[in-house]
Amino acid sequence: MDLLKPRKVLVFGCNVFALEVVQQLGGQDCELVLVSSDGDCLEQVSTNICRTIETDYAKDEALRELGIGSDVDMVFAVFDDDAKNVFLTISAKYLDPGLLVIAKSQSQDSSEKLRAAGANKVVEPYEISGRKIFDLIKRPLIAETIEKVVFGQRQLSLVELEVQAGSWLDGRKLAELELSKQYNLILLGIVDRELGDEFIFVTGGIDHQLDVRDMLVVIGPADEIERFRSDVSAPR
Repeated sequence: MDLLKPRKVLVFGCNVFALEVVQQLGGQDCELVLVSSDGDCLEQVSTNICRTIETDYAKDEALRELGIGSDVDMVFAVFDDDAKNVFLTISAKYLDPGLLVIAKSQSQDSSEKLRAAGANKVVEPYEISGRKIFDLIKRPLIAETIEKVVFGQRQLSLVELEVQAGSWLDGRKLAELELSKQYNLILLGIVDRELGDEFIFVTGGIDHQLDVRDMLVVIGPADEIERFRSDVSAPR
């Protein structure tokens, strides 16, 4: 894939999550199309943001007409129904095995099915909200890491980890963690409960002291995340 060439991106689904994807990708250098069988919903979408197409995604011929197998570079399967996302992933990958597919999942079981179906990246809103994910994707600090996720070079995950009572994290400063060295993880930011429930990026320049119930948001390989989760759950 020529990364300098404007990409054609299809977003399947007409819901809050899909519209959030469209909003965030609208300013990027790509041809963006929102696809759904729900014509009433599509009529509410501004044509200034993207093109909209009403079609039956369940038919291979309809997918070919959209450009899958010819000029589509990326597909977002973000229906509210996990079964639809699995079906779309299978169909799209059948037509173009090299197609980049990013799919939304509502459960761990569905995440495994989507990966088995060929999804390059599975977004799991039950671990971190869709809004935060796309806010993070926009940050230059992690642009290279997200590129690796998006183009399937590594299977990474975004997760939230809460500081538990008795954890060695309690009372530590962010600068002391060195997650990239100890766990091959990247710390994106935190929710400092003393300041409220707002997510704070580490690029803010403040070296926060962690307390019980604070939330860390990290990105990295699943096995490294589980190792870190296990370590921070263990009592001092």
